[in-house]
Amino acid sequence: MNTTEADYIVVGGGLTGCVIASRLAQHKPALHVLLFEAGNDASSNPLTKDVGGAFALAETDLDYCYKTTPQHNTGERVHTITAGRVLGGGSILNYGGWARGDASDYDQWAKVVKDERWSYTGLLPYLKKAENHFNAPRNPDHRGSNGPIKITSVFESDPKRRYGLREPIRAAWEELGLTLNPHGDCGSLKGICEFLENWHDGERQPSNLAYGLRNVDVISDANVHRIGMIRDEDSNLHASTVILADGRHFKARKEIVLTAGTIKTPQILMLSGVGPAPLLSGLGIPVVADNPEVGKNYFDHFALFQLWKLGNPERGLSMGSPQWDKNLAFSKGLPCDWTVNEGISPDLLLPALQADAENGKMSDRSLLDTNRALVETMVMYSPVGAPVPVDGSYIATSVMLQLPTSRGSLEIVSSSSTDPPAINPNFYGTETDRVALIHGVRRAIEVLLETSAAKPYVTYEQAPPGMPSLSAKSTDADIDARIRAAGLSHAHGAGTASMGKVVDTELRVHGVAGLRVADASVLPVAIGGHPQATLYGLAEKAAELILQDG
Repeated sequence: MNTTEADYIVVGGGLTGCVIASRLAQHKPALHVLLFEAGNDASSNPLTKDVGGAFALAETDLDYCYKTTPQHNTGERVHTITAGRVLGGGSILNYGGWARGDASDYDQWAKVVKDERWSYTGLLPYLKKAENHFNAPRNPDHRGSNGPIKITSVFESDPKRRYGLREPIRAAWEELGLTLNPHGDCGSLKGICEFLENWHDGERQPSNLAYGLRNVDVISDANVHRIGMIRDEDSNLHASTVILADGRHFKARKEIVLTAGTIKTPQILMLSGVGPAPLLSGLGIPVVADNPEVGKNYFDHFALFQLWKLGNPERGLSMGSPQWDKNLAFSKGLPCDWTVNEGISPDLLLPALQADAENGKMSDRSLLDTNRALVETMVMYSPVGAPVPVDGSYIATSVMLQLPTSRGSLEIVSSSSTDPPAINPNFYGTETDRVALIHGVRRAIEVLLETSAAKPYVTYEQAPPGMPSLSAKSTDADIDARIRAAGLSHAHGAGTASMGKVVDTELRVHGVAGLRVADASVLPVAIGGHPQATLYGLAEKAAELILQDG
């Protein structure tokens, strides 16, 4: 057996893995840091460079392209879950949106795990540490100015990037009573917020390039099978070795850090004997740490995407029209100006929470606070990959559940690392989620079809084939049927190695010394916004925790 040693081994070269490996190596270049990635470095792939390529990367060899089990709440549909299988992970595949959660989301995290370090105030220094924010001087207490990731608004990204629907869409939301929130990234999401992005002059900033992996030993195309364990003279369990599917062993002198993502991390834990004992024993895997919570608590930002037909497409208001194509600045990022975040009236939400409690489902009364942003709506000036002509005739909306209460799970199906796990996200599984998403979709209908600001531009909703169009006359049952038939994951899954249940507040795996998890799987509660902003902060915090113990 050929065993190679390193001080630290990071398993998973995605967003958080690259940050952590980079920070460890920067801190002390003499350290030997190994980073394993199942995919390859795609830096030379032109599709990874700009927003046009972002629409084309899903379901390629850079994507695990996981399949769920048939989902009961969405007509037994099998959903596809995008997950990066490439150095840089999700930071290669995402659309570049930069939105932290609301302060109350992080405070709920801290409350659940009883550790204020994971509150908004506690995590803020690490959220800032990742950022080089265009508007940091206006709010330096909340925004970072020296980090590797350049953050800008669409409006400030280029003086020529002035989308024709920017002001009409803003005015339409204002007709519905919403107000502009110029500091939506500073702890309060609610309202009409500028869409922030980490495209820089039209180019993607993946974590592996933004942070740099100098002095990191990167091993790509490396399928990790499991973590090898040893017991000391007092029978305490220690993670000692990373074992690849091809049989190679790599020993960690200090720690092993799992950053393989919401699906792969719990899979590796279970293959290593850390997980539900009955499941592991049934698959012939020796149990080293019985933990029934591994693979549980799966949640995701479930959403409905819709298409809307524009009148007079020759005005150049959407991607693909001749007028649009003349302006290269329009292609420097996602064609969108605003994210709109709303709470739900307690009159609507309380009966749903009560019904969920009576049925033994998650019922979070903190959601009754109308300042919490349960739903995010974005209007994009593009059909965003839908099967319609890209000729300037269509725009799209995403109405996304930011704080879902539905919880799912995943479990391995064999002792092989090449067999994908059975993934049951349980999308749209609570009455609370149903009420919140129906309300959000109705608001999107109102803003585009019923306001004086939007009516001159938008003519009707373009329904998927075989489905009726939605309008102000649509009932809740009509909207619910559409969501069940067409709702999709935003690929923001989290929670499957939850803090407090699988890892402690230092990110250490319960019952196993020398093993941490530092990716979206550790989130114990749903966080609003778009996850990369939170995950960069999590990774910065994780690197500090590791170095403090090193």
